[in-house]
Amino acid sequence: MKKNIVYHILFWLFIFGMILDSMLYDYDFEEAALFSLLECGINALIAYANLFFFIPKFLERKGNLIYILSIIVFFLLLFIPYYLSDLGYYLLDPLPHRVIISFTINFISLVLISFLVWKLSKYELEKKRSLALSNEKLKAELLLLKSQVSPHFLFNTLNNIYSLSIEKHEHAPIMIEKLSEILRYLIYEGKKEAVSLEKEADLVKEYIDLQRLKKMKGEEQIKLTIEGIEPHHKIAPLILVNLVENCFKHSDINYNPNGFLRIMLSVKENVLCFKTENSFQQNKKDIGIGLANIREQLKHNYPKEHQFSIQKELTTFKVSLTINLS
Repeated sequence: MKKNIVYHILFWLFIFGMILDSMLYDYDFEEAALFSLLECGINALIAYANLFFFIPKFLERKGNLIYILSIIVFFLLLFIPYYLSDLGYYLLDPLPHRVIISFTINFISLVLISFLVWKLSKYELEKKRSLALSNEKLKAELLLLKSQVSPHFLFNTLNNIYSLSIEKHEHAPIMIEKLSEILRYLIYEGKKEAVSLEKEADLVKEYIDLQRLKKMKGEEQIKLTIEGIEPHHKIAPLILVNLVENCFKHSDINYNPNGFLRIMLSVKENVLCFKTENSFQQNKKDIGIGLANIREQLKHNYPKEHQFSIQKELTTFKVSLTINLS
């Protein structure tokens, strides 16, 4: 708004200067300045009456025909007293017919200029609205992705706790406690645009601890390495933990004594490198919906600032992710 006001002031100063320059040929400075101000005032009346009254009241509400008729009436109401009072003689030209021509040209020019200003402001407003809608749509898409991932993330854990509770396993209460901590994170941190990388790494640890309580066959082969994280590092939430969840879901570590799962998280020069590697059985062809959702989240949160690759070998599944945190 302030920028628009400055533009308007500069425009009328420019018009005033042009009129004053022409007036100085026929009048002394004081008279020329007075007549220039008077003509600028009439011009401003034409422009702003069209911009703030005739366009919103007639063009926008009643259509082109009513608007054109209202402008013609406005022209006559303004020109008749202007002409009869001899203002045209002092401001425009001594000859009556040239006063009519000059006033008409000025009137039409100012109506067109104010119309173009209205069109431009309308275009800018629509552009801002479109951008706001795009941002809202993007936020909605991200929330939808997270809402798809989180239940999927919780479903398997709840099944595990249910199985242990039926067996009255001693780890069931601890698993419930761990799950409550994870739920707390999902509720309070999961909806944020960015969270501390330390917190996300802690969530990964909590999830792995939760999985260890299931006493899997290859439990000793679960390796987690974390290095280089600093307090100022931020990341979009739930990306890393869902990559880890995907490893556990599609690995054979639950029943294979030789199964393994390796997770490496490191940060160097503000570049995050996250790698997961797990053993799997050939009969598991589906890699799940988790990775597809993670791809979408990365695309929205880190466009052109990440690399995400999947490598499927004979009995090993590898995922590599790098993100420019800066």
